[in-house]
Amino acid sequence: MNVDISKEEYGKLLDLLHMASWVLHAHENEKSPLTEPYDAVVQKFYALAKDMGQDRMIAYHSDAKKFMPTVEFENSAQSWEFIDEFMDDTFWDELVHRLAERDVERQVGGPDQSDNLTMTERFTLEAPVLQKYIQEFDEHGIDRLEIVEHLVRTPSARPETHD
Repeated sequence: MNVDISKEEYGKLLDLLHMASWVLHAHENEKSPLTEPYDAVVQKFYALAKDMGQDRMIAYHSDAKKFMPTVEFENSAQSWEFIDEFMDDTFWDELVHRLAERDVERQVGGPDQSDNLTMTERFTLEAPVLQKYIQEFDEHGIDRLEIVEHLVRTPSARPETHD
């Protein structure tokens, strides 16, 4: 199969490949064999950079034995705007949903009881909690978010006495 692609489209493709590679590798601690086929496809398209007039954006690194984005690409890629927006939206969405889930679990007596809720029951309980957190974070961001430690006194936690 041959695909006819303009130099402008190739530039957009580089941004797409950058976003995909970022999703695959941004948080990895070690390379996963599952990503290797995807990395191979990225390498095929990166190898076309010189022919597409994009050798300032993608260069071959002989030490790594692969094509990689250049510093110029990293500093100018539009993909960073999309990645930043995605990360910001994901952060707030995960934060409000995890807090709401925690609060509903507490409300019904724990995770086991929460797991037994129907979707309708869960939605009914979570909706006002979600709205509360959405409003809070829209108005105050994380400014009023605090970690509160609940101290629990156990019988073994009595102070020692020395006679």
